[in-house]
Amino acid sequence: MTKNTELFKDKVAIITGAGGGLGRCYARLLAQHGAKVVVNDVSLDAADKVVAEIKQTGGVAIADSHSVTDGANVIQSALSAFGTLHILINNAGILRDRSFAKMSDKEWDQVIDIHLTGSFSCSKAAWPVFRKQKFGRIINTASAAGLYGNRGQANYSAAKMGLTAFSKTLAIEGAKYNIRANTVVPMAKSAMTETVLPVDILEKLLPEAVAPFVAFLCLPDEAGSPESGPITGRVFEVGAGYCTELRWERAKGHIFKPDDSFTPSAVKAQWHNVMDFNQGREYPKRVEDSHGKIEEVTKMSPKMPSNTQAEPAVRFDKQTVIITGSGAGLGRIYALMFASLGGNVVVNDVSEQAAQGVVNEIKGGGKGDAVAVVTSAEDGDALVNAAINSFGRIDALVANAGILRDKSFAGMTKPEWDAVLAVHLRGTYKVSIKAVYPLFQKQGYGRIVTTASGVSLHGNFGQANYSSAKAAIIGLTRSVAIEGEKYGILANAIVPTAGTAMTATVWPEEMIKIFKPDYVAPIVGYLVSKDNGDTGLVVEVAAGWSAAIRYQRGGGHRFDGARYAPEDVAMNWKRIAGFEDGRAHYPTSTADSLMKFLESAKEAKL
Repeated sequence: MTKNTELFKDKVAIITGAGGGLGRCYARLLAQHGAKVVVNDVSLDAADKVVAEIKQTGGVAIADSHSVTDGANVIQSALSAFGTLHILINNAGILRDRSFAKMSDKEWDQVIDIHLTGSFSCSKAAWPVFRKQKFGRIINTASAAGLYGNRGQANYSAAKMGLTAFSKTLAIEGAKYNIRANTVVPMAKSAMTETVLPVDILEKLLPEAVAPFVAFLCLPDEAGSPESGPITGRVFEVGAGYCTELRWERAKGHIFKPDDSFTPSAVKAQWHNVMDFNQGREYPKRVEDSHGKIEEVTKMSPKMPSNTQAEPAVRFDKQTVIITGSGAGLGRIYALMFASLGGNVVVNDVSEQAAQGVVNEIKGGGKGDAVAVVTSAEDGDALVNAAINSFGRIDALVANAGILRDKSFAGMTKPEWDAVLAVHLRGTYKVSIKAVYPLFQKQGYGRIVTTASGVSLHGNFGQANYSSAKAAIIGLTRSVAIEGEKYGILANAIVPTAGTAMTATVWPEEMIKIFKPDYVAPIVGYLVSKDNGDTGLVVEVAAGWSAAIRYQRGGGHRFDGARYAPEDVAMNWKRIAGFEDGRAHYPTSTADSLMKFLESAKEAKL
């Protein structure tokens, strides 16, 4: 093991939640390598103890006990003591685990506020300092529960998955200022994991085996980089000395002819192709990669024959579907489609004129029935009551409501952050958990489709709020899928690209014509039908093309327990971040993820 005690000389670091566990290890290691450290923890006693440990070994540190939701004061502690800041490790967290059906709004809000909004608050306050000095390193802490979902952790899963897209957006916006942001998914013993993992497993997951990797991601350029470009906007799993990278892998998918034959029945006939990763795989890194795919699709689709229809056909006779945000755009098209297939539709929108207009279209067509509910998507009780009063039951929910409050991260305000999370994330939570889920449990059947976005996978300039909220919805959906499956409740997330009232503000007209909402609706129709048996999926869809998406994990590299240094990470980077050597694999659950770390811990000399 090599050790350079001046790797972080003249650098100032804040580590939130550093009174114990991982945060304490990060603080001690950075201080050992020359950094001046702000040890943040809501427990001042815990923070003071870590500061004392650092000072005993000759390091420099101060304690700070502000909540991470008060990011301005957290950052000010560093500026007041040391005059600047270079590194921010957003590590603070809490657990409020509860089964999905019993989770309270307070338990949901607390976890989202600390993990997701707390990271926003601290990063936002640090951002002008980083920009001015043209240097900054931000590490956001996710979790396997966020990536894959987990029973009893819908709030935690949502918050942690949201942080992956938050990091990617910061990486994009910070590139020209030498601000780098990455997500670390640690597997280590901590006050939180002690409540959910057995003692014998915890003892093998030392936090000291995570800290050197995190320190490596915080290094200044002069310390040397194992790649030609900056390491930023990426997701890494780390634990028990095992370090690896994750990336999105997309199936080749299936192209449907975008005409009247593109129906849920056509999707049913070709669903195996949508899900088949053996036909071909792609590795998109940016939102634009999907746009390029659609250009390819639109050249091919006009030449294709009409779509084959499955038998029996997908129908929604005597079924009731709630669609949030269905007064226009995607939601309106969904509503018209379900009604045309015999379904009863609850049309929800904040605009009475828009909602009633869609209801009138449906009733005028004579192929279904509908009722308008004019309220926020967060008012799940109103939606459920309207459905039950009008139609007697609920069979499916399509969570579609959304708003944009785009702004560069430097200019984004807390109200703009809060508004987008409230409509997209909390709205989805309130409808699916507080209102619909108990009914689905009781009747032993339910279908949920939530709406993510390409920016939830890759981040996007000016959309830190939107990308975080949409990614969080994926984490939420996967936890719902896990808990709901035994009750016959299936939940899936779509990643649609379509021309809507929201995209009309940022897209040219020619793109809006290509990405018609009509070419997304049939996928949604199949996913919420009784014919679908899949759950926990993320499916990209646009312009008649659809493909499943999953995480691919590289083969990684195993260090000998905690016995490695930041410099050792650079020396083994090709294995850590390599996907092309035949060792890549596809974890689908937190248990899958944990097994690799346990194998590493068993082999390591701890």
